[in-house]
Amino acid sequence: MKLRRFCDTDIRELVSIVNEAYRDEYEFIPYTEEDLLSELRQASTVLLATDERDRIVGLAYLRQDWYGETFTTCARPGLDWQEIEGSLLTAIEPDNRTGNITTAVEPEDRERMAFFRARGYRPQSSLYQMIVDLDQPAPSIQLPEGYTIRSLKPDEEERLIKLANAAYNSERLQPGVLAKWQARDPDFRIDWIQVAEYEGELVAMVKASSDREYNEHYDARRGYLGPAATLRDHRGKGLSKALTARAMDILRQHGIHPACLYTWEGNPAALELTKHLGFRLGHEWKILGKKLDQTGGRQ
Repeated sequence: MKLRRFCDTDIRELVSIVNEAYRDEYEFIPYTEEDLLSELRQASTVLLATDERDRIVGLAYLRQDWYGETFTTCARPGLDWQEIEGSLLTAIEPDNRTGNITTAVEPEDRERMAFFRARGYRPQSSLYQMIVDLDQPAPSIQLPEGYTIRSLKPDEEERLIKLANAAYNSERLQPGVLAKWQARDPDFRIDWIQVAEYEGELVAMVKASSDREYNEHYDARRGYLGPAATLRDHRGKGLSKALTARAMDILRQHGIHPACLYTWEGNPAALELTKHLGFRLGHEWKILGKKLDQTGGRQ
């Protein structure tokens, strides 16, 4: 077995491997070549494992997700996946940029959990998919004095980007994001983005959309809520709750049902919000992580 870097011409073979490896995962939607290529191009490192005939037998890549630096590994079904993924993981760990890398694992997959734990990975948190029915109006939320909520206006993209990036303390959104969202989801409208305003400043947001890829694959009408963001000085005032309730009603009025969002165990405010608005747990992934130095050494 040899390891090498990825190139675009590998994509056709990789799509087949990835779709076969993950076909039984929860709500898995098969990749197209375009989708997988886009995801790999956004990764900081992509490594392939090949056999003696130069056929690809495994894949590993590092990327920055909203909850941190994370990696994905998979092997061609029917082969010794532990040997393949173990070699890929050992090779890709030194490319970490943050000193802490994670991966998501199904809690019921004991073999895979044991595989990562044997390599020093430990449970750090859980990622939750939360689902809410939209058969009734969302609860009414009282706003603090001085705050108003409304739909985003078409000429406010720059203000929205400034808000989101300041709230996340990173470049979460970039110019052209509204056009990108519209191109990705034909149902999406700019006024589905709900914002909170205080003294003329946008201080919080929640985006509603249809869950397009899921709906196309499963012939459904599910909605999706996110991203959500609130400036630090305006947190703890119920703004996200009020904006999410308003976004839920917009989806319901357009015949979309149910809706989902994603949050994690380390965000108690978001978990309280989902409980108050009637969300239920759809699925859980365990987040396993390991602390490394910037050259892959264990701390």
